[in-house]
Amino acid sequence: KAKLPTDQQTSSPQPASSTSLKYIVMSKWSAVDQEYGDNDAEAVDDLFPSKASSSTLDMDEDGNDDQDFPSYYPQPKPQKTCLFYGATVLSFMIIYRTELFLGAALAFCVSIAIKDISSTRGGPRRSNNGFKNAHVFHDYSNIDSKYDLTLGSIDHWCLIGDDNNCQCEDPLVPMGKHSSKKWTAQHKENMKVATEAVMKLIDVSNDKEWNDYEGYQPNLLDDQWIEGADDDWIYEKGARFGDDLFFQDDVFGFDFDPDQDYDAASDAGANTGDETRMRKMESTGLDVVFIGDSITEQRQGTARGEHVDDYVSIKEVFDKTFTKDKGGEFDGIAMGIAGDTAPNLLWRLMNGENPFGLEPKVWWIHVGINDLSIKGCSEEVTLLGILRVVEEIQNTRPDAKIVINSILPVRRNEEGLLEHIGKHHEDQALRKKELNMLDSSMSPKRTHVDLWPSIVSINEELSKFASKHKGIKFFNADEVFVEEREDAKYLKVDLMNDPVHPNLSGHKKWNNAIKKRLQEILKDDL
Repeated sequence: KAKLPTDQQTSSPQPASSTSLKYIVMSKWSAVDQEYGDNDAEAVDDLFPSKASSSTLDMDEDGNDDQDFPSYYPQPKPQKTCLFYGATVLSFMIIYRTELFLGAALAFCVSIAIKDISSTRGGPRRSNNGFKNAHVFHDYSNIDSKYDLTLGSIDHWCLIGDDNNCQCEDPLVPMGKHSSKKWTAQHKENMKVATEAVMKLIDVSNDKEWNDYEGYQPNLLDDQWIEGADDDWIYEKGARFGDDLFFQDDVFGFDFDPDQDYDAASDAGANTGDETRMRKMESTGLDVVFIGDSITEQRQGTARGEHVDDYVSIKEVFDKTFTKDKGGEFDGIAMGIAGDTAPNLLWRLMNGENPFGLEPKVWWIHVGINDLSIKGCSEEVTLLGILRVVEEIQNTRPDAKIVINSILPVRRNEEGLLEHIGKHHEDQALRKKELNMLDSSMSPKRTHVDLWPSIVSINEELSKFASKHKGIKFFNADEVFVEEREDAKYLKVDLMNDPVHPNLSGHKKWNNAIKKRLQEILKDDL
C-alpha cells in the first residue's frame, strides 16, 4: 500500500461518491507509480464497482442512488418563482411603508403642479393651439391707477413661454434710447411739435403776434429755439412758461403778481375779458394727439427722424384730415418714433412730449407691436406696458379722453392669411407651412413667428379694460385692415406697405375710420 501524505492522514474522512473517490485513488496511484515504477491502472478499476452494480458506495440505506446524497461540491441554485418575488415586494412594502407613502404623496403633488403649469402656459409653448398659448389668464381690466400694476402676477416674460430668451424690458419703468442719435433727434422734434401746439393756444388767448415771442418761429426745423439761453422747462417762476412769459407784458389782460393770492388774480382776470379768450381757446384747441411708434411717425413723413419718400404722401393725407387750416375737420398732431416700445413711449411722455398746456380733447395711443416682434415680450408684459402708458396720461390729465388703438395685424404669408375659422367658428392658428413669407421681406430685427394669436389676445384684453373705465375707448382697426371670409381671416395686403406698416391707401381708410370715431366721441361732449 502506498503511504499517503501526512495531511491526508490527519484530515477527517469526507463522504464522497464512487466517481469522486475513484478520482482521488487514481491521483494517489499515479504518485506511487512515479516513485516505484509500477503502472497497473486496471487494478484500480477493479477496486470500484461499475455504475450498473449495486454497492454500498452508490446506494443509500433506502436504496436510492447516491446522487441525492449531499455533496460538498457547488450545486446549481434553485429557480425563483413569482411567489418568491411577490413575497419580497410585500416585505419591502411592509418595512418601508412610511417612505413609500411620503414618496407617493410627493409624486402626486408634483404631478398636480406640472398640470397647473401646463394649463397656464408656463415654460416653452407646447400646445398646437396658438390662441390657447397666447391667452392672458390674469385679469387686468379693473386696474384703476399705475400703482395697481405689478410684475408679481406675470406668468412668463418672453413670447416663446420662458423668462430668459428675450430682450424684454420692465413694462412699468420708463426707458429711453439715449445711445441712439437718431432717436434723440426725433424725440426733440416731437418736443417741438408739442411745444408749437401749446404756443398756438397761447396765441389765440391774446392779441400778440408770433414774432412778439422772442426767438420763437412756427415750424422751426432746428433746435435753436428749444435749446436757447433759457432752457428751463419747469412751469414756475423763472421758467420759460413762467415769469418770462406769463407774468410780463400784460398777457392775461391784467397785472399778475405770482406772490399775490391766485384766486384774487383770477377774479381780476375774469373782469377783463378773460372768459371771451377762454372760449376762443376752447373753440380752437387741439382735438387729438397721436402718440406711438413707427406707424405713428409715418404720419410725420419720417422714419426715426429721416425723410422717407413713401411717407410724404402719408403726411399730406394726415395733414388734410387733421389740420383745420388745410381743410380738415379736426386739429391734431402726431408724435412717433420708429422702433419704440411701450416703455420708450412712457419715457417720452415723462420727458417733454407731454408738456404743461398740451390739453387735447383726445389722446390716441398706438403702441405694442415692437414689444412683441422686436423685444420678444409675452402678451402679458406687452399688455402691462400699454396700460402703464394709459395710466400715465390719466395721472397727468385726469379729465382726458383716451383711445387705445388695436395693434395692427402682421403679414406672415403672401396671401395675407391670418387664421382659419373652424366648424364652430373657433379661431385656428396657421400651420408652419403657411408661414411662408420670405425672410428677406421681413425685418431681421423682428421675430419671425406667427404674431396674430398674440395680437388678438392683447386686443381683447385692451377692449375689456376700456369697457370698464370711463373716458377710455378702444378702437378696433381690424375693421379696416382685416377681411373675414367664409373659412378664414385675411389681412388686406393691398393696404400694407410691408408686413407691419400701412401704405398710403391703408392710412387713408384708417384716417377716415378714426375721423368717424372722433365725431362720436366729441359729440358726447356737446
